[in-house]
Amino acid sequence: MSDYVLGTDPLELARLRLQQRVWGSVTDALLDRVGIPAGARVLDAGCGPGLVTEVLRRRVGDSGHVTSVDGSPAYLATLRERVAEAGWDNVDVREGQLETIDLGPGSYDRIFLRWVLSFLPDPQAIVDRLAKALTPGGILIVQDYNHEGVSLFPRSTGFDAMIRATRALYETKGGDTWIAGRLPGLLRGAGLEVVDQRPNVICGGPESPAFRWADSFFPTFSEVFENAGLVTPEERQQFLADWSARKSDPDALFFSPIVLDIAARKAN
Repeated sequence: MSDYVLGTDPLELARLRLQQRVWGSVTDALLDRVGIPAGARVLDAGCGPGLVTEVLRRRVGDSGHVTSVDGSPAYLATLRERVAEAGWDNVDVREGQLETIDLGPGSYDRIFLRWVLSFLPDPQAIVDRLAKALTPGGILIVQDYNHEGVSLFPRSTGFDAMIRATRALYETKGGDTWIAGRLPGLLRGAGLEVVDQRPNVICGGPESPAFRWADSFFPTFSEVFENAGLVTPEERQQFLADWSARKSDPDALFFSPIVLDIAARKAN
């Protein structure tokens, strides 16, 4: 996978861990619907620090196997430490780019990607490679963004600037925050049949998981956006003032982007 545009420092690792706590139940529901059979061979593609690897390993059981692939040595070090600590002998951690790493044809019964394709400049090439790595009847399972709908109430021009900057930051690496709208075509283009498709949105006030998730991202990355020239200093200061006010307003409400669940099966 191309370099992760949001970085791999300890602050981003902490944010990803919070993100898993907030969105984990949505991922679990998708995996429940699609099914991860005991004994299955599963690829966690673009696994980052492996926050879903443990979920997948639990589902495949001791007779199954999980391979976790990512391009970040820092994140993989975190995952390898967890694997060693837990004594998981059926989890294989591999460093490599999804664009080039040898996955082997027909190697996996399930392949999982969450918030991966939206970062990549050529998602069709990745989907094509992953489809070839599926066994006959295997399923590619994806969660990713349609960035419409993300919003804060009462409305804030400063927050609107942060949303524009977030989208622009993805674009600097060739990413697409609206990738969800392209996923059905990408999957069919790889010869797969869509078998599950469901949109998800979370929302809530200042004490909600949804708001805390947003709070772990926008204030921190507002500085990144300003330094990259994606927002002006005035826009950032307006955002920080508005965000502080919304955090103290019990009637404030944050809506997440749409996250699309989609799964597609390879023909037998």
